[in-house]
This record gives sequence, C-alpha cells and structure tokens, in this order.
Amino acid sequence: MTPHAPATVHRTALAVSTALITALPVLAVSGAPAGAAARSDAASSASATTDALAARAGKKKGTQKYHHRAKVGSQVLRAIVLDQTPGIEGGKVVDLRVGRAAANINTRKENTAVSTSKTLGGRGLADNDLSGLLTALVAKVGPAKGKEAVPSQTLVPVPAEPLLSLGVSTGDTMARWNGPKKCVPGRKAVTSSTSSTADLAVLPSVIPGFGSLLGLDGTVSAIQKTSYLPKKKKAGLKAVATTALADIGLFGDMVNVEVVADPKMVAVATGRPGKAKITYTPAVLEITGPDGSPVPIPTDGAPAEIGIPANPLLGLTIQFPGIISEKVTDNGRMAKAKSVTLRLVLSLAGQVIADVAVAPLQTKVKVPKGGITC
Repeated sequence: MTPHAPATVHRTALAVSTALITALPVLAVSGAPAGAAARSDAASSASATTDALAARAGKKKGTQKYHHRAKVGSQVLRAIVLDQTPGIEGGKVVDLRVGRAAANINTRKENTAVSTSKTLGGRGLADNDLSGLLTALVAKVGPAKGKEAVPSQTLVPVPAEPLLSLGVSTGDTMARWNGPKKCVPGRKAVTSSTSSTADLAVLPSVIPGFGSLLGLDGTVSAIQKTSYLPKKKKAGLKAVATTALADIGLFGDMVNVEVVADPKMVAVATGRPGKAKITYTPAVLEITGPDGSPVPIPTDGAPAEIGIPANPLLGLTIQFPGIISEKVTDNGRMAKAKSVTLRLVLSLAGQVIADVAVAPLQTKVKVPKGGITC
C-alpha cells in the first residue's frame, strides 16, 4: 500500500466529512427546545424555607431516612466522530453509544427501580437525538411491590452506514421491588440487564484502503446488576457493571487488540463507617502493531502513539485510562466511580476523525446512615 500524498490526504478527510454529513440527516431526529424555567415569588420562597426549617426542627434526633439510590451503567463503546471539526455546527457530528445496559434505583421516584437495555443511542448532527434508531427495552417497578421482565429479544438495527454497521442484536432486562421498607432478598437481583450485538464495525470503509476504524468480530455484551446486602435489620446496596468483549481490530486488523480478561466494576455502600468501597478489575489486553510485534501501552493511563506506515499522516493514540473518577465516603454511605478500558483517538493530517472509548463503566450507590431499613 503506498502512502497518500498530502493533497490526497486532504481530499480523503473531506470525503470522510462529506460521507458522514450526507448520512446523518437521514438518521437525525429533531429535538424540541427546552421550556422556560418556572419562577416563584419571594413570599412563596420564604414560606417554603420556614416550613422546611420547622419540619427539620420537629424531627426526632437519630431518625433514619429510608431513601437510597443506585445508578449503574455498562457500555460496549462510545464513539465521538469528527469532534471539533471546523465548519460543522455543534462541533461534533455524532456521539454514538453502542450496547448499553443501565439501571436506576431511587426510592423518591414513582418508578422506584428502572432497568434498561439499549443497542444504539446517542446524539447526532447539531445535537439531534439518534436514540430512535433502535427501541430500548425498559422494565419499571415501584413504589408498590412488583416485578417486570422483558425476556431476551432480537433487535434488528436500522442501517447506520457510513457511521457503523451492526449484526443481529439481542437484549433483556428485569426490575423487581418489594415495596416500601421491604428489601428484595439478597439472593435476588433488584435490576439486571444485558445488551449484546454481533460483528460491530465503526466507520466501515470510510477511510479508503484501511477497512473500518474499529471492528469487534464476534458477539460483545454490556451487563449490569444491582442487589441488596442484608445485615440483620439493615441492608447495604451493591451495583455491578461489566462487559464481555471480543477481540478488537483497528484499520482492518492492521492493529489487533486481544482481550484476555474483561473489565468489571463493583460498588458497595452499607451505611457503616469504613464499609463502602469500589472494586475495579481492569481488562487484560494484548496489542500487536502493524508489523506484528507487541505494542507496550503505559498502565498509568498515559497515551501511546502507534504509527501507520502506509500513511504517516494518520495518527492513532491508544490509552488504558482505567478508573477516571472515584469517590468513597468514610462513613460508608456512598461509593461511586467511572472507568474506561481502552481509548482510541484517530486523526488525519492533524484533524480528529474519531474518539472512541471501549467498555466505559459507571457505578454509584448511596444509602442512609447505618444502612437501609428493611
């Protein structure tokens, strides 16, 4: 393969932009403008403040709140395409999210537990919503006792070339609730969901001669689960996010990433001092470059550059970010974290074409002091 001359490279970059922009209006769904914020007068504000202070003063010392929350999400990948491209309204043409399993538990909400499985979503040209490309599977329960489950279903994706191509996708989701102050037994999940898709390719054949930017040849899955941790008359809360990845090929397998072990994140909060934690198991990956030799990637999250001999103006940066944010309180009431297994940034002649995060995970659990009353 012969290197492209600079003029050819610029024409290729223009062709990439044109192909993406031409495809997006067909996919984009216009969003509605946000409504104006409601205003309250000074008298209402003063009255509300007085009532709140009176209620707080009337509370008995040591009263425990029942309310607790959990938020968990696992995703196969997120791809931001043509970020900061001059002349493109909104700065980024598309923000795609592929293969997401997520859940929310919030005892202050009407739907106390919500669990979802979605194959494709995100934002499109000028920040229009692309989530309508595939219907999400959703299970909602609460505040009364109940269970809702969507068994495994096959989802046929809407064609989304030249952005990406997907094979057959499947999903399932479940939410369970036992009613106020009645925890779901610890051996049973409160929420669970899986989103799987086969033969995923990002930017297939957009860059001439290089195949897809990223390909996952096989079935990949995002998985989440939440549950209670019973302890006498109190309970803690646990959220688990993980993925099941396939080996990754870059530039039509010019660069290969073998997945030896998958990433996993677990968040636990019990409400007891020192008993909240985040446990993160990073993925184990082995990368080989264009010449077939191993590519050492720093484990501290620092970026590594991989050269593309067939076109030196193509730039590829690879990182192992791991945990990108984490907070655990000493009182045991809250634990939260976010992580990314692998980050890929592709540029052409200095222009960013795509920024891809592989297997982003997030977990958050928050419980009352002393634990949850069951």
